[in-house]
Amino acid sequence: MIRLKTKHSSTYLLILVLGFISFTASQCSSISGSDPATAATQISNVQYPKEVIPKQKGAHIFGRIDSTNLLPFLENNIEWITLVPYASQKNYDTPNVRYFRGDSLQQLRRDSMWKSQIDLAHSAGFKVFLKPHIWLTTYTDGKWRSDIYPANEADWEIWQKEYRDFILHYANIAQKNEVELFCIGAELTRLTIEQPAYWTKLLEEVRSIYSGKVTYAANWYKEYEAIKFWNELDYIGIQAYFPLVKQEHPTAQQISKGWDKYLPKIEAVSKQYNRNVLFTEMGYKSTADSAIEPWVWVEDPSNNSKTLSFETQANCYKAFFNKVWEKEWFAGVHIWQMRNDFEKGRGMSDFDFTPQGKPAETILKNGFNKKK
Repeated sequence: MIRLKTKHSSTYLLILVLGFISFTASQCSSISGSDPATAATQISNVQYPKEVIPKQKGAHIFGRIDSTNLLPFLENNIEWITLVPYASQKNYDTPNVRYFRGDSLQQLRRDSMWKSQIDLAHSAGFKVFLKPHIWLTTYTDGKWRSDIYPANEADWEIWQKEYRDFILHYANIAQKNEVELFCIGAELTRLTIEQPAYWTKLLEEVRSIYSGKVTYAANWYKEYEAIKFWNELDYIGIQAYFPLVKQEHPTAQQISKGWDKYLPKIEAVSKQYNRNVLFTEMGYKSTADSAIEPWVWVEDPSNNSKTLSFETQANCYKAFFNKVWEKEWFAGVHIWQMRNDFEKGRGMSDFDFTPQGKPAETILKNGFNKKK
């Protein structure tokens, strides 16, 4: 402590204190352009930037992966691998959901296969998104997965139990193998809209087992905006097969313009539930019409357009990176689809969704190389 050696020490001390207060007040005033009280309020209200969370750069990988065939995905700046366990259902209104055949030993072997695939992905530096799907074995009356709804109350009781068993089984696998993201369902439009309480209860059970992030993969058409339980999930998941143009061979600019119809609504849902949006699935065929109805498979008998167009596929991805990728509310994308055993020039696969060996592969590689 410094002692003032003067009989007027108390006077000098008072002058020093008043001078310091005056100096501090003048600095605050210069910051706010107003009085010190206003300055203090402005300082306390400073908004610091939010933490930047890297966007998910993922792809659905089909075929058995191993330590050697993962390298091409790393080279394309993919950071997430999406794995899809399937359950089968005979028809849209039947009650049974079958996710394995055979005895408990066969099931154990199947579970070990998933563990092996997840371990290989993790050891190569990837994160994993485990995304169970239902596969309808019979399509009638133009119905598909989005129309699944048991025919009566008794069937509903069976369906909800069997679907619950299916999802909880894979939630257990996800937890045991430290999977980073788990999906509780995909494109089950009628069920999510008409039975929201079921999904809330299912999510509670999933979270009691699994400690990672959880989402649901909603159809782009009349589902994602109608779901009421997004606030209970970590991401708003959308299967993003939005129709973007009406003509074949569109330019990237024309496709980009097509996104303008959908982005305000997607952003509004994101704001409503305070959740970022994840495209749990998005992909484009190598055909001239791939931006018109992106969801139509090449193998679909109703698909009569088989005009090969690598340019259209590439333009679709250019438009995506131009219009969607850098949105603040956008959490990333999981591309449909890539294969571990892809061979360039393999017949119909040239028309298919995979961007591998095509100009679209370079667009994805460069787009995923962005910092965000």
